[in-house]
Amino acid sequence: MVLSAVQVDMSFLMNMFDAIYDGVKIIDRHGRFLFINKSAERNMEIVRDEWIGRHAEELIPNSIILKALHTGTPQMHQHSVVLGKHFIVHASPLMYQGDVIGAVSTHKNEAELEQLKTSFHHAQLNKYVDFLENELHRAQELPAELKEFVISKGSPLMSQLARLRKLAPTDIPILIRGESGVGKEVIARGIHQLSNRMGKPYITINCAAIPEALLESELFGYEEGAFTGAKRSGSKGKFELANKGTIFLDEIGDMSYHLQAKLLRVLQQKELVRVGGSTVIPLDVRIIAATNCNLESMMQKQAFREDLYYRINGFTFTIPPLRERRMDTDMLIVHFLKELSYKYNKQIRISREAHEYLLQHPLPGNVRELKSVLEHGFVLAEADEIQITDLPHFLTGGQDPQPAPPQPGRQETSFDLTENVARLEVELIAKALQHTKHNRSQAIKLLGISRQSFYERLKRYETEIAARLQEQRA
Repeated sequence: MVLSAVQVDMSFLMNMFDAIYDGVKIIDRHGRFLFINKSAERNMEIVRDEWIGRHAEELIPNSIILKALHTGTPQMHQHSVVLGKHFIVHASPLMYQGDVIGAVSTHKNEAELEQLKTSFHHAQLNKYVDFLENELHRAQELPAELKEFVISKGSPLMSQLARLRKLAPTDIPILIRGESGVGKEVIARGIHQLSNRMGKPYITINCAAIPEALLESELFGYEEGAFTGAKRSGSKGKFELANKGTIFLDEIGDMSYHLQAKLLRVLQQKELVRVGGSTVIPLDVRIIAATNCNLESMMQKQAFREDLYYRINGFTFTIPPLRERRMDTDMLIVHFLKELSYKYNKQIRISREAHEYLLQHPLPGNVRELKSVLEHGFVLAEADEIQITDLPHFLTGGQDPQPAPPQPGRQETSFDLTENVARLEVELIAKALQHTKHNRSQAIKLLGISRQSFYERLKRYETEIAARLQEQRA
């Protein structure tokens, strides 16, 4: 029988994939396995013919390759546990004419990583292999749903994260505390994915970013004619959208005292009435809240309700800032460089001097600032290595295109109005936040500007304000 050209091509492709030493798996748009190469069959210790045609979710629940298929985005350096064996997986969606038609993944197991370490002698490669070994350790200690929260195996957070495995399946409300940029939303999403509500809605709302006049309707929805500009059909609020699932109330410490009472009533009665409506809507929602405010101090000043505090604080998860977790900073640098290498399709290392400089910097913006700083250096690096001079000027003490906060006692020599106004805004916002102990609602009143204007500036000067607050603390 003579094979067609397509059959010959397919046979050649299958033989080519079988020749690859890494494990290779391919699924179709429905999540069914189309192909598994010999290496994957060997290191997973399976019979691949028994897997072909079956759904990935059936054989590997919460698999990385399915995440790449469903999200349409690459999943790099991820952990996967298959039949008790630990792997580092890279998965990418397969695209055709703009549509996702499947996904492909490659993986290495623990033994192969050990072989890599013995064969590599370059310091940078050894650091990367150490990073992969650390990731494997985390895969053994932590649930896969928390793998995005990159920490070292010696991190003080390891035991806390492991406890979330027990808490997640319950409906105990969880309060996540920590400075801006430490990864509170990552933890909240991981808890939802670990819970019995996985696959149900996960809704997030930033209580500080929405004007107080609109927050109630955003949370609880509204009926037709409830206020000027309301839709004719009314609108569901975040709680209704989250029904049967999870709602993440970010920056809950910035919610007005008046609205806290309405939120408490909804949480206690497990039902709500839309703004301008009368119909009672039953609710079944898991509550996860987050804040960078000192709620205990706010309760003493009657700025936060004590009864609401105990309602949302079934368990407190506190994330220390990066300046208190140097080992985690080291891991994150390697992690983000790998992400950036994929994003920009080039390999860039970081010099020892730049690496040490970042480890010594307080990083007031935490993980968010570290990622931004590394991407800045990655893009500007002239050679294949990030130097200190490639890092943003606000970090290294030079002039930055984004105006840096003024230094005490420093004479301004620039007559550029925009630059000097920006410097003044940074200074005043930082002072207002310090004066109000980071209560943003009080800072807004102190500054005499609208909430929208405040958050626009907070986003625009985020890193500069964080640096100024760090100086004030020092």
